[in-house]
Amino acid sequence: MREDLRLLQGAIDTHIHASPSLFPRLVDNIECAQGAAAAGMRAVTFKFHHGDTSGRAPLVRRAAGDAIEVYGGVTLNQAVGGLNPFAVDTAIRLGAKMVWMPTLSALNHLKKVGSPHLPGMKQTGGAALGEKGITIFTDEKRRKVRPEVRTICKLVAQAGICLSTGHLDAGEVRALIETARGEGVERIIVQHPEYITDATIEEQVEFARMGALIEHLAIFCFTHWGGYPTRKGAPPISAREQAKMVRAVGAEHTILSTDLGQLHNPPPWEGMRVFIQLMLDHGITADEIGIMVKRNPAYALGLPGSSRPKAAPRLRSVPKPKGLPRRLARPARKAAQADGRN
Repeated sequence: MREDLRLLQGAIDTHIHASPSLFPRLVDNIECAQGAAAAGMRAVTFKFHHGDTSGRAPLVRRAAGDAIEVYGGVTLNQAVGGLNPFAVDTAIRLGAKMVWMPTLSALNHLKKVGSPHLPGMKQTGGAALGEKGITIFTDEKRRKVRPEVRTICKLVAQAGICLSTGHLDAGEVRALIETARGEGVERIIVQHPEYITDATIEEQVEFARMGALIEHLAIFCFTHWGGYPTRKGAPPISAREQAKMVRAVGAEHTILSTDLGQLHNPPPWEGMRVFIQLMLDHGITADEIGIMVKRNPAYALGLPGSSRPKAAPRLRSVPKPKGLPRRLARPARKAAQADGRN
């Protein structure tokens, strides 16, 4: 069997979009689960920017003939009340495996992209609601995390599920990890640090050292990039650059997912195969890929038989990669500067 196909067997995608959705999607939840199962994948996790996929997950699994594990979670955008502990509690009772911090409603997202309403999204006059953007901080000085964030972290810790950083900026991510770890959260994913969050390599290593897994997504290196209008059709990053990030942080502390489901991209299971092949092409070993698409995602979802990643290296022990874009290779700034840059 070809190496890419072999590595796809038993792979887990923790970041997939499918319909029903406010965006046009290539496949619905059931079609996606069936396609991933046919490709030999172990599990898929569905994300919905405007709600909770926890309740639909077991129904999708049953509709797919129990041929694949299916999981969901809640995204804390304004559609569910933002940083709403009650929404988190409900999702946990429905079987959530993931809590995503604000994405399209995040203040950082609005600053970077300009709007929570992206091309192709169904509109109902919601812009009249005057969405201002969500931050985890209590004020502009960014010295204190909002109390509801701490409550959410406590709920996540008690349930033993995973907290994902969403579209927060690097300073918010650092504060969130500190808060979450302080409240006992074991599983944390830093979502696509190379885009929207715009974390430097040094910051990514720091987040891993703090106990988080670093997520890299297929969508951001694919040629057919058509997501955010600020990018004008160009992919935010290359697979080569992503491979350099993997080497800097270490496969032990990295997850590879797809973020696929868009009409202009391949279906998620094929996107995962292509992403695996791209990593192989850029020197990431088969063993390392296995860790990033099987072992670490299983740990993040708390699946039976999964193991905790080894402790991350100290920041000073990681050499600065060469050839990265300036925004990714620049030295990490002091915390106060990093917190104020976005």
